[in-house]
Amino acid sequence: MTRSSLLRFSLIALSLGLPLSGKTADDAVVLEWRFDGAKEPGEWQGKAKLSDNEVAGPRAPRYPDFEETNQAAFFPGRDAWVVVKDQEKGGDTDIRFRKGDTFSMESWVKVKSIGKGSMVYLLGKGRHGKLGENLGEMNQNYAIRLKGEGGGAQLGFLFTSENPETKKRDWHRWWSSAVVPSSGWHHVAVVYTFGKSDSLRAYIDGKPTKGTWDMGGATDLPPVTDADDLVIGTGYNRSTGTSFSGWMDNLVIRRASLSAEDVAARYSYNPPPPPVTPEMVPAGEVLVQISEKGVPEANSWPDEPEVTETYREKAFGFFAEPQKYVSTGVRGDRANPHQLRASAMVTFPKGKHRLLLRGRGAARLFIDGKKVVETAFRPGDTGGHGKVSSQDEYLDLGPDFRFAPPGNREKWVEWETEGGDHFVILETMIGAISGTSKLRPELGETVVAISPEGEESWQLLTPGDDKIAYTDEGWAAYEAERREWLAGTDAKARAAKRTEHAAYWAKRREAAEKWLAEVKPVAVPAVPEGYPANNEIDHFIDARIAKVAAESEESHSGTVDYFEDVQPILEARCYDCHRGGKAKGELRIDRHDSMLKGGESDGPTIAPHDVAGSSLIWRVTPDEAGDDIMPPKGEPLTEKEIATLTKWIEEGAAWPQFKVTNFTLTPLAGDLEFLRRVYLDTVGVPPSEAEIQTFLAADAKTRRVEVIDRLLDDSRWADRWMGYWQDILAENPNIINPTLNNTGPFRWWLYESLIDNKPADLMVTELLRMEGSERFGGPAGFGTASQNDVPMAAKGIIVSSALLGVEMKCARCHDAPSNVSKQEDLFQLAAMLKEKPIDVPTTSSVPMDRIHGKGGRKPLIEVTLAPGSTVKPAWPFERYCDEEVAATLAEHPEDPRDKLAALITAPQNERFAQVIVNRIWQRLMGRGIVENLSDWEKAEPSHPELLQWLGRRFVESGYDMKAVARLVLNSHAYQRANDLEATTTSPLYIAPAPRRLSAEQIVDSLFSATGKPFHVEEVSLDLDSVRTLSNSITLGKPRRAWMLASTSNERDRPSLSLPRIQAVASVMETFGWRGARQDPVSIRDSESNVLQPAILANGTMGMWLTRLSDDHGLTALALENEPVDKLVDRLFLRLLTRHPSAEEKERYVRLLSKGYEQRIIPEADRETDTESGPRVPVKFVSWSNHLDGPANLLAQEKEAQSRAGDPPTNAIRPEWRQNFEDVLWAMLNAPEWVYTP
Repeated sequence: MTRSSLLRFSLIALSLGLPLSGKTADDAVVLEWRFDGAKEPGEWQGKAKLSDNEVAGPRAPRYPDFEETNQAAFFPGRDAWVVVKDQEKGGDTDIRFRKGDTFSMESWVKVKSIGKGSMVYLLGKGRHGKLGENLGEMNQNYAIRLKGEGGGAQLGFLFTSENPETKKRDWHRWWSSAVVPSSGWHHVAVVYTFGKSDSLRAYIDGKPTKGTWDMGGATDLPPVTDADDLVIGTGYNRSTGTSFSGWMDNLVIRRASLSAEDVAARYSYNPPPPPVTPEMVPAGEVLVQISEKGVPEANSWPDEPEVTETYREKAFGFFAEPQKYVSTGVRGDRANPHQLRASAMVTFPKGKHRLLLRGRGAARLFIDGKKVVETAFRPGDTGGHGKVSSQDEYLDLGPDFRFAPPGNREKWVEWETEGGDHFVILETMIGAISGTSKLRPELGETVVAISPEGEESWQLLTPGDDKIAYTDEGWAAYEAERREWLAGTDAKARAAKRTEHAAYWAKRREAAEKWLAEVKPVAVPAVPEGYPANNEIDHFIDARIAKVAAESEESHSGTVDYFEDVQPILEARCYDCHRGGKAKGELRIDRHDSMLKGGESDGPTIAPHDVAGSSLIWRVTPDEAGDDIMPPKGEPLTEKEIATLTKWIEEGAAWPQFKVTNFTLTPLAGDLEFLRRVYLDTVGVPPSEAEIQTFLAADAKTRRVEVIDRLLDDSRWADRWMGYWQDILAENPNIINPTLNNTGPFRWWLYESLIDNKPADLMVTELLRMEGSERFGGPAGFGTASQNDVPMAAKGIIVSSALLGVEMKCARCHDAPSNVSKQEDLFQLAAMLKEKPIDVPTTSSVPMDRIHGKGGRKPLIEVTLAPGSTVKPAWPFERYCDEEVAATLAEHPEDPRDKLAALITAPQNERFAQVIVNRIWQRLMGRGIVENLSDWEKAEPSHPELLQWLGRRFVESGYDMKAVARLVLNSHAYQRANDLEATTTSPLYIAPAPRRLSAEQIVDSLFSATGKPFHVEEVSLDLDSVRTLSNSITLGKPRRAWMLASTSNERDRPSLSLPRIQAVASVMETFGWRGARQDPVSIRDSESNVLQPAILANGTMGMWLTRLSDDHGLTALALENEPVDKLVDRLFLRLLTRHPSAEEKERYVRLLSKGYEQRIIPEADRETDTESGPRVPVKFVSWSNHLDGPANLLAQEKEAQSRAGDPPTNAIRPEWRQNFEDVLWAMLNAPEWVYTP
């Protein structure tokens, strides 16, 4: 209370004949804290100061006895407390209570968080050990505590007694039966007369509560009284587990009793208006309210949740909320826990109906204001010791009743009505507290279902006319529909957040346009005569081919070939020191222009036709070079090698840029070849039959352009690119127990960025700002690098290589020996990402004395940054962009991350634009214009003018990656037929070589073309969601291959296996996919090996794809009534996007003709499963029960089921089905599944 309200309260108390609470009027008060800014007893200690702790207390009108400006104190848990010294130790007041003294304490409290079972101190005298007066531990003079329970906190009293005769001390602990709710302000009071065992009375919100002495029992013995401190807000060891996390106000300790009437008068509360009324609910819809404010961080229901978001649903069936987006539209975290409330007016028929309530979090159902049924709060982690046998108890409420998925609690009741409209409210808590940690905020499968009187089946409760069967099939259909709706809702929410920042990004576009207008444009060359061209790209490609072809004729006039004879010598003997941006002596032996110019001291290294004028020869000749011999260490060049170099210079030192012998362009690929290629390159799967027919039916002159436009608008574009971005940004989530360099699952931000076709400069800005959710899909997850002592240095390596083509990996511990980057450069970049100076740990430097000892040659590596140095944020890439650009370009130039993002993505930084277009080019053309995508210092662009032109077009498009792809896909160079003799694409792009498909393309294509559903487990080892979110995550149920991740089963425990995921992951790993990405990779190792054909032909996944099960897409095709030759034609189109050769057609028609007319078994004759017995839910193994003995056996059974696959269809005769499966096996092992056509 404020002082004015205290006077008002005092007058009221006098009129009622109540004892006064004010210090001046109540001599019984020992200590009192109003927390209103005035000087009060004791000293605040801990990290937080009193001024930081003064916050709003209980206030009118909700609490009418307080003023609207009333203040309170916040105790953050462990970081702040008040210490009052005993009078013997200098205190102002006698704070001891002896036998016969009546101790009373009252206070207003508001709990912020308290773990179940945690015993936190509101106040305690004694038991402080060395933190107090060092009087031992068995000296608890008195203490008032709270203990976390499911619905709030029990109020507790604790003291230590001492037998006057024996001096034996004993604990006496009492806990209330009622609990203090964990939300809102509440009044608590405890009264006890020491020496009277039956005197304890306690009150919560003015009402008396019973309780139990659970330790020591009630006693008449006196308490321990000594000189130890009285501490408010924390316990004996100042730990989180004993410290109060919440707010306190009007704390009073008296040496007198309080009557029940006194205490009842203290508590006055005006409840808030109803959060939802029937008038607020739209007819025929469910109003959903999300409350993130006013919800305590505890496993309890909030008193007064504040609605922060609303939307509408069609039924009381929930599995996900709309995502929360922050900043420019990145995923953010909702409060954990928070509340979801769903309300609707529902028309019920007359009768006694069954109602089912099910959900992951605590849930309760109200009808017309009366609670009908509720479920409990989520349980904690069993540490793996739960029992598989606990799943033997389950609800089975009908012949097609949907069993509860893992981690959902459920109850059902019978409810009778006369029929008509009833107001239904469902409330559920999303998220939960486990000790001081939190569980994942998930809905699980939260539903209200009804089985009307006289019916066995169940349906979701709906306010409209929809009847949604709550069966496995009905729920699957409902979930699929609502997921699509949620995706659209989320897309609108992201767009709305971007609109909030539209003015800034319009400014960025204007800056780019201005820069483009100021720079000299890149001239597009004319097309040489006789060369084909679809667009400007072909102009550059054709002109380069013609130029190099002319140079090639000249270079082959001599007897020494540069690529065959000279380059191997230079590479073996010279490149270590004279290659890349940090070449010794300013001489790059890997570049023609540098060799002609020479290094810093010797003059021209090569002078065509002039051996004497070429310093290269005398430098490698021992008799002439003497101590200046090159290479300085190791064996000198042989006489044969010197002779080869001499002859080469004598003949003119011909140095063609490319090792190309054939300059004949291949023609355009055929329509079907092109179609399969462009589908694989854009959406990651081959075209369907219908898509093929649509393409072939279009105008031949325009259909290629049209299909490219259509595919670039296809949402599957995002699926195609996901694996690549995950690789280059090293997305590395671990579904359980983080290990080295694990990140958050920022895949969802990546996916939504690609779905939205987000401009690359915005996408990179979001990445580097690292805002949003760390554990649930925001770019903040990129900022995580678990078990790494300098996480931002690891991120700097990724950022520089992915976005600027600068390899800084070596600079982590020393200056890079073959790159220009110094260790300080990397740590400056890391400091920008960290947004503050960063210290260089000893793990980030190489001890040079230990490597080389004393004396010896100068080491190849240098350490110029001492361990322990502090490096400030600074832009280390002035060579690409002036740092001053950020002052006008960055949205928040004072923020190092925002500044970094602006400098990387500035139009003046042509390196960024060129790196991104080079990556797109490599993905589509099979070879980068700069071949080394992540380290440009060791490679030169094959077409520098084209690269610059593409970079400018990228900037001009607003950094639209699809715009660049559209240019490339429409070019003649892209659409040319493959050179089947080539193993790598020509650097001149004369003809493409067959490109190996990525692991994701292979897997996705096989499932897509065959029509076999991509059914694997949820990517989680915590299916029932009992572990804390810091230790376990879920990546959901995959629908495409990129959604998989490492199964994190390094322990090799069968009970932690995910056999269906592993079957697919094994295929992908064989083709170069990495389930764990501790480091970035631009080009995977996907070279051919003997395991690849073996696992496709004989692996578990291959068996799934080649068995005609009922859900297999080709089963339906095989049942269609059409000639067998037409079936073969359609198989080839559907699977391989081509027509069969005459030989193939004859072979497969012959095989499938046997029994073709009799292949279909009449429905009446089809065998059915004859096994009888009751339906039972499928048991699961999760972290919660994986240490239980039967868990291993159950997991092994699931693995056997995975290997066995789905049973074959009973609609087709086995003999013919097996022939068809043989055909399918042969076709699925064709090279078209591994290479682009």
